[in-house]
Amino acid sequence: MFYDTYGYGFMGTSTLQQPAIYLVFGTDEGMVREKASGIFTALTEGTNEFSHEILEAACGDSDEADQVTRQVMEALRTLPFFPGRKVVWMKNCNFLGDSVTGRSSTTEAALDSLRHLLEGGLGPDVLLLISASEFDKRRSFNKFLLQSAAAEELNKPDITKAGWEGSLMPLINKEAGARGMSFDSAALELFIHRVSESSRQIISEIEKLDLYLGADRRTVTPEDVERMVPLTRTGVIFEISRALENKKSDAAISLIDFQLERGENAITIMRAAFIPTLRNLLAARLLCDAFNLKPTNFKEFTARISTLPSYAAALIPLKKDGTPNAYPLFLAAQNASKFKTERLKQTLKECMKADKALVSSSLDPRLILHRLAICSAS
Repeated sequence: MFYDTYGYGFMGTSTLQQPAIYLVFGTDEGMVREKASGIFTALTEGTNEFSHEILEAACGDSDEADQVTRQVMEALRTLPFFPGRKVVWMKNCNFLGDSVTGRSSTTEAALDSLRHLLEGGLGPDVLLLISASEFDKRRSFNKFLLQSAAAEELNKPDITKAGWEGSLMPLINKEAGARGMSFDSAALELFIHRVSESSRQIISEIEKLDLYLGADRRTVTPEDVERMVPLTRTGVIFEISRALENKKSDAAISLIDFQLERGENAITIMRAAFIPTLRNLLAARLLCDAFNLKPTNFKEFTARISTLPSYAAALIPLKKDGTPNAYPLFLAAQNASKFKTERLKQTLKECMKADKALVSSSLDPRLILHRLAICSAS
């Protein structure tokens, strides 16, 4: 099985037989499309372009899904018109997920027929590439693909989990570097929290910053980000956190209402804004008091926390790769002195109660978040 969540070398090696099926899927539609396009280009290089077939698989209902699937099967059974390889691309497939179309018996029957065809083996020069943004790993056809295909999963980061920011930094640095740009550390952190977790949105905002900077200036500052990058869903979460840190309950409530009216889930606001912010405030207050940390310069602050003993370092939030995530703690430390330690402990307990109420009670989620915002600022 060729299953590589990260891999750019998942195309196989000279010692392994080349896969007949390639799969790219995940919630980051931009990255899925880019990766699948790159694979298609690599697989078709040096071949006759008229030998290949690209079938758009974004379908509105089960009848369309059935029709597209059968077109894919027909294409796979048809030998290339010219010597060499034939690649069939089932592009932008949207019926492999947990949806009405995906669960339809018509769709499942069509995919079952495709699975039987693939299990029987394709022609020696015929390859199948599937790209999909919706993918339910519980479905039998999808389980078969994960077992049989060279597969890669590309997902947006989960902003409710600690350290999600770290997963975006490589993409941002890569896209900025390709344009001869760089972010200073504070600007990079601010940019991450302002933009969406979508790679397409990230690239679009970097292109805009590139034009704004011009040829003479190539380093992005926090002021540039604030001026040019609008608040997205992720950005509003970031601003809620900043309002909580500054005891601005009225601003936090306005932003909470704004997010809820846009369809955001109250639990996401709780776990992406309230819990990490209050946890970081308490950790910052404890560490600043115990080790006389001064949050005036980010580099100096980072250097100081890197020397903390292990029992103290356990309070520092972590990135996805397990390294300390200093920036949220740095921001919290700038305002931690406004809060009393015992009050922060009590507020964090209230936060846990509110989180449980959002999950298990019938109370109004808006009211729960409003009360917690007021409690946090008191």
